[in-house]
Amino acid sequence: MPSESALNALNSLYTNSSLAVAFVVRDDNVQWRIEWQNPAAESLWGHYDLNADLEFKLQLLAAVQRNNPTSFLHQLRDSVEPHQFTLAHYNEGLLIHFVMAVSHSNDAEIDSEHVYRAVVEAAGLGMLDWDIEADVMRYNDKLYQLCDVSPAELGHTKAGFMARIHPQDLIRFEDALFAHIEAHWPFNVAFRFKTSSENYVWMQATGQASWDVTSQKARRLVGSLRDISDTKRIEQTVRQREALIEQIIDALPISIYVKDAQGCFRFFSKQTEKQTGVMRNKAIGRTDFEVFSIEQARQHVAIDQEAKSLGQLIITEEELSTPNGTRWLMSGRGPIPMLRPDQPPEVWILGFSLDITERREMEEVLRVARREAEAAAKAKSEFLSVMSHEIRTPLNSVIGTSALLLDSPLNNEQLQHAEMIKRSGEHLLHLINDILDFNKLDAGQVELESHAFNLKEQLDTVGAIMKMNAELKQIGLRFDLAPNLVHYVWGDESRLRQILLNLIGNAVKFTEKGEVVVRVYPTINRVGYTRFEVVDTGIGIAEDKLNKLFTEFSQVDASTTRKYGGTGLGLSISKKLVEVMQGQIGVDSKFGEGSCFWFEIPTLAATAQDIQNANLNENFDSQRPLSILVAEDNPPNQLLIRAILTKLNHQVTIAVNGQKVLDFLTDTTQHYDLVLMDMQMPEMDGLEATRRIRQLSGDLANIPIVALTANALVGDRERVLEAGMNDYLSKPIDIHALKRALWQWSQ
Repeated sequence: MPSESALNALNSLYTNSSLAVAFVVRDDNVQWRIEWQNPAAESLWGHYDLNADLEFKLQLLAAVQRNNPTSFLHQLRDSVEPHQFTLAHYNEGLLIHFVMAVSHSNDAEIDSEHVYRAVVEAAGLGMLDWDIEADVMRYNDKLYQLCDVSPAELGHTKAGFMARIHPQDLIRFEDALFAHIEAHWPFNVAFRFKTSSENYVWMQATGQASWDVTSQKARRLVGSLRDISDTKRIEQTVRQREALIEQIIDALPISIYVKDAQGCFRFFSKQTEKQTGVMRNKAIGRTDFEVFSIEQARQHVAIDQEAKSLGQLIITEEELSTPNGTRWLMSGRGPIPMLRPDQPPEVWILGFSLDITERREMEEVLRVARREAEAAAKAKSEFLSVMSHEIRTPLNSVIGTSALLLDSPLNNEQLQHAEMIKRSGEHLLHLINDILDFNKLDAGQVELESHAFNLKEQLDTVGAIMKMNAELKQIGLRFDLAPNLVHYVWGDESRLRQILLNLIGNAVKFTEKGEVVVRVYPTINRVGYTRFEVVDTGIGIAEDKLNKLFTEFSQVDASTTRKYGGTGLGLSISKKLVEVMQGQIGVDSKFGEGSCFWFEIPTLAATAQDIQNANLNENFDSQRPLSILVAEDNPPNQLLIRAILTKLNHQVTIAVNGQKVLDFLTDTTQHYDLVLMDMQMPEMDGLEATRRIRQLSGDLANIPIVALTANALVGDRERVLEAGMNDYLSKPIDIHALKRALWQWSQ
């Protein structure tokens, strides 16, 4: 609605004017209405229906798009003669001046010219009036001011005007002028105009020509010029910023694109071109269905809709077919609200994608490498399993038979020979156990036990074991225990004993004279930890060789390997065991003077009652005779196990394979209290035999079955228990462990 002051101004100017003047506005539905008119206008057209006169309505719409006043001839409906109309912008509407084209009065012409000039001056426009036939141009003062040029410099001809237009804009200006004069196209063109100071200012020119009714030749052109230099500078700044942003985005290794609410691409980066194989000029303004295959377009549109409906960023992995082959993209799409003046808000899509084809290829390489590594680990495990079984089987016979010999009456020479056989077998067993322990630790499958035990007794046991080795080399071995040392602790005494035996064994091995001292005391700076030190006066280790210690299958140099022997696994196993115990291990050494190997582990104090509860000393020797079925295919081991069990007052039946075990058990004339089952046997192995026994009917399905096998790798115990066995014993046979198992499972 026009303001009250605007209407008052119209009343003051035109109420008594003989020139017909009307003020019209339009609503949101593009419907025009007369908001105000003077008596002269009302007498000429009354309450004229502007919307019913289509041609006049089109003139109104065209005038809205122009910045300068517009003049034209038009015959109103139900009118005999045409009228001369002039339209000019006024207060968000149009001011209409009109008179009869055939009967202009002098007063009307004067008033019309007065109004025309007033409107032009108020608009701040530079005006030109070009008499085309005479080639004379007239300008108002505002044009000289805007163009910063004097009348003498500009002249009054078309050539003078055109000479000041920038050469790069001249053709465009002439084309626009020609199109208007010859084809009646609207005249609206931007160009650069040279000022008196040889600078250029940007001008926007609009104009309207009048044509001869008979010849249709243009006779006159009236136009306006306005300075748009500020607008052009802003546009140039915006374009520069857009170009800079586009260059930055194009330099990024990520594809970025933008789609409007209709799904048309509005931005398409260089990386998007590279990833999709589609040039941006082929994508801008088009939808996915016009750029990609139908299936790909459907997938893209579905994800776009999901992002809009959820109102959040969606990350996906997509397979994209391009002229260069299939590529994998990690894509993201997120909604971005677009708020624009005088238009309803819309939701656009900002998308990005990163080419992860190389990453997926690397992942596939890693998967293949992992499968190969797992296959290699499995082959290694199977190899160790077979070798362990094949070595332990005869070793069981060697150690067991030598133990039986030592229990028999022998002369001194025979006793020495039997003792040598037994020690050699135990040494070989120690090497095998080192390899198997390392394999378990390397696989991270060693689980520590936790029992209450007497730490001093364990140290005494270690000392007794190592005493003979030290005496054979004529070196001293002594233990130095702190007075405040905790006697009873919780932990895995067998693993602690293993660490100490490794360290003390190495110290004795590499010491030719002097002594080995074992010091044990609570740590000063770590509460709840105990420190163990093994100090020797041996060969020592050079500083540059210390980094080789605690490395598997490694000793300081080859000469020590030849002279002292060993697998090089002892320290590595000790280090891994200490770390499993949440402790630390290290060494201090000086070449030629000796070494100090130390480790610190947490020790939780226990009580004597804990020891008593944890170590119920059953008399395993006092048990009733049992009828035992032994599954064993190796003849020497058959003789050995028969001898051991017979000496323990048990009855023994030997089965050479799993099928024979089933045959003996299903023989109703025989009764067995327990089965000692080997794992690897011909025809039917121990695992399959156990599964079939558990499927038998009656009490036979529940007969105790104890694995007695040379398989001692990671997972072997779990495999036999899963198959249905009750317990697990490894070869070579530990007599005490065998007694315990027989006592436990015969109850």
